[in-house]
Amino acid sequence: MTYTELTKSQRTYVDAIRIEGPNCGIDTTKTEYSRAELRQVSMKTKGKIWIPNWITHDKGRRVGRGMFSIPEVPVVESNTDSSVAASTPTESVAVA
Repeated sequence: MTYTELTKSQRTYVDAIRIEGPNCGIDTTKTEYSRAELRQVSMKTKGKIWIPNWITHDKGRRVGRGMFSIPEVPVVESNTDSSVAASTPTESVAVA
């Protein structure tokens, strides 16, 4: 799945990882994240440790015990304006 194929709430959480991740010491250039890393992002953005179900309940995203694949996080630079704009984080990081 690409960033542009995500729902608005999914994009918001991916943007939160991109923006808050570095503040938590999380490498946002990778595609696999631990439950502990995602909980840090959730605490920063929502004030709760809960990771969205679209990540934790999708067996295709599970890459190991407590590890999840979120390939939409790394920003992909490209020469086409639409793909760069679509993969650049938005200003809002509030996650419902």
